[in-house]
Amino acid sequence: MESVTILSDAIKAFLRYISSLWHRFLTLLPWIGTKSASNRPFPHFYRPLPPKFIRVFELEPGEYSDEIVGRLVPQAIDAEPYEAISYVWGDATKRRNITIDGVALSVTENLHGALTAFRHRPVAAGSIDEESDAGIVPVNRHSRVRRLWADAVCINQEDMKERVSQVELMSLIYAGAQRVLSWLGWEEGEEGRRHKQDAIAFIKEFMEDPQVGINEARVLLLHHDFNADPTEDLAHLSEDDRRRFREQARKWDTVKRFFEVEYFHRAWIVQELGLAREALLTTALKPVHKGKSVNESNGIDNEGQGLEISILKWPLMGRFVEVLDYSSASLVTHLGLVSWVVHHILLVWSTDENGVPDCDFLTGLHWTRILRVTDPRDRIFSLLGHPRAVLNGELVIHPDYTRTRGVIYTRLAINMIRKTKNLYVVSLVDHEDDPSVEECEWDPEQDARMPSWVPDWHSINRTTPVDYPIAAAATEDDSIEIEGGVDCEDGTSLPHLLVRGWVIDKITAVSRRMETTDFPITHLARERTKQNPFWLDRVWELVRPAKQEDALAVLESLSLALPLGTREKNDPVSTVGSNQTLEEHQKSFATYVLEYHELLRGALAEAGCDNTDGVDKSSFLPDRSVFDSLPADAQAELRRRGEGATAAGFLECMTWPSMCRVVYRTESGLVGMGSRVTRPGDLVCRVRGSAVLMTLRKVDDSNVSEMTEPTTPTETTMSIRCVHIAPTVIPARMKKGNVDGAEFGEKACDLRIM
Repeated sequence: MESVTILSDAIKAFLRYISSLWHRFLTLLPWIGTKSASNRPFPHFYRPLPPKFIRVFELEPGEYSDEIVGRLVPQAIDAEPYEAISYVWGDATKRRNITIDGVALSVTENLHGALTAFRHRPVAAGSIDEESDAGIVPVNRHSRVRRLWADAVCINQEDMKERVSQVELMSLIYAGAQRVLSWLGWEEGEEGRRHKQDAIAFIKEFMEDPQVGINEARVLLLHHDFNADPTEDLAHLSEDDRRRFREQARKWDTVKRFFEVEYFHRAWIVQELGLAREALLTTALKPVHKGKSVNESNGIDNEGQGLEISILKWPLMGRFVEVLDYSSASLVTHLGLVSWVVHHILLVWSTDENGVPDCDFLTGLHWTRILRVTDPRDRIFSLLGHPRAVLNGELVIHPDYTRTRGVIYTRLAINMIRKTKNLYVVSLVDHEDDPSVEECEWDPEQDARMPSWVPDWHSINRTTPVDYPIAAAATEDDSIEIEGGVDCEDGTSLPHLLVRGWVIDKITAVSRRMETTDFPITHLARERTKQNPFWLDRVWELVRPAKQEDALAVLESLSLALPLGTREKNDPVSTVGSNQTLEEHQKSFATYVLEYHELLRGALAEAGCDNTDGVDKSSFLPDRSVFDSLPADAQAELRRRGEGATAAGFLECMTWPSMCRVVYRTESGLVGMGSRVTRPGDLVCRVRGSAVLMTLRKVDDSNVSEMTEPTTPTETTMSIRCVHIAPTVIPARMKKGNVDGAEFGEKACDLRIM
């Protein structure tokens, strides 16, 4: 064994020697012109790379104010150890020069800052102790050369062929790195505060006992509008609560700012963090010249001392966010925390108990579509390192920067439908605006042009997937067809999706869009500030049935639509929010209805006796609560269910699934939840190959009236030309084991979706 080890070391030494000789040979090659990479797209250090090779930047140590100096060394990915930098490019107009082999290369100011900070810390054999309290690390500037990989330095950005080939290697680059160094930017701070560093310290403290931290933060819910001005309107609090409020407000303000750091909103970090063996979220206090820091009270001198670096390990950050989103969604929405940007990254890389990825490639795209990219095509290409980006041994799509985003997104959708024989990709459509009902052709000048059934991954995503526990139809169908310009050639028509299914009903009334801030119940002052005050009572006015005896059944259907159903103990867990059993759900929803009833009753009493200033304070109040509109037997049942229960479970389960969606009523009185672009006249359909119901919009005059009449063997199937609106759910038409609309008397149809 000892001889084998010696031989292995000798081989590694020989490879290092050959690599250094090749590097020296490249640097000595003659080339003409000024030594500036800014005017030369192919400087000598960007010689072509062999397959599966990368360049590593060997960064020399130096003082904070010294120039960034180093050399690029080509190597196989798995040869010598290196660390990969994960960062945001930042403002492309703000640039600094670094020196590579005596040649100036222009990089963004943010990357220059990362290189400045990271050259102060040598590559360590072990990892930082996550449980230690050494969050701020004084770093020795006299470190040895640090071997780093950063895309803007190590990839020739002017060579499209190289860019494409290196993008395909990106997953191997980050997975092969010794660790990933995530640069959050400089801590510039202000008098008495360091925002990023204070947040890192608070997160570590909070995670020592998360439940205590949540309980202490609940005092912030007592303020009716925290985001407007968290220091005002505290008169209703006791002196002790005011002190606790201010202390918690200060701490959570740093967390709020932390999640708003640009780094967390960049799409490429999803792959970079997810593939990392170890990832360190890093910031450093930015010194200034002449011995003064931005925060002069800390007395940090630029010269003669190391940087103060704060580090947070990515797994600890992940656990912090999971605690917030699964245990205190109401707090997250009340404080306006954008913690979901981190939570979505965690969902993309979640695994089961055997380490198998839970999240498929398409769902991963959905969770990350809210993040920012410079090039919209990178919505897809930045996630090709995901283990489920491969189907039948092939990538679901290959990088191609020569076609529009509409073409790339459509190619992916066609590939997924053909390979899986299902319509899951269609269920992830989330239109920001009403889709066009006009026939269109492929046009290279129209970057966003694509069929209505193709998700525009670059549009703003505001919703979760419709993850209902009961399938609406058979989830595979061999008869799905795609017709038209499937090759996406310029001038050909956009492809149509041809599917079979059933028309359930026509939508007749639609609510206002629901917002997460509408859902918590606290007190009247806060209710008045909501975009949709007493939202549940308003929605109920829209969907309440004409027959009193149907009221409880319709209310239960509404209650199941909002959290996207319930899950029994042995059912698969939903990833879009917390889960409750049916019994737990009925108890917590009943309590929610009763709490809103008490709040409205008090508000109506107050409005009736307080109108001294001539302002109608009741203008935002509904005439009656959900509870008051129910018959006596239904009221008694809700009181029975709500006895000894709390509304917290329902609130936690429905907050994310209902976000930015609407409630609607159909012609026959069914209640559903759907997309914010749902309109009266839209059709709700059950479609073969789709586990969820679809909302579709007709684009011709085909007759779809009397759609709920029973089907007979002699009836013909309707043909409907339409555009796709969104996935939807109608709990009353979701029955376990039933995937055939004929059982409900639904009308069979052939659908041509444009």
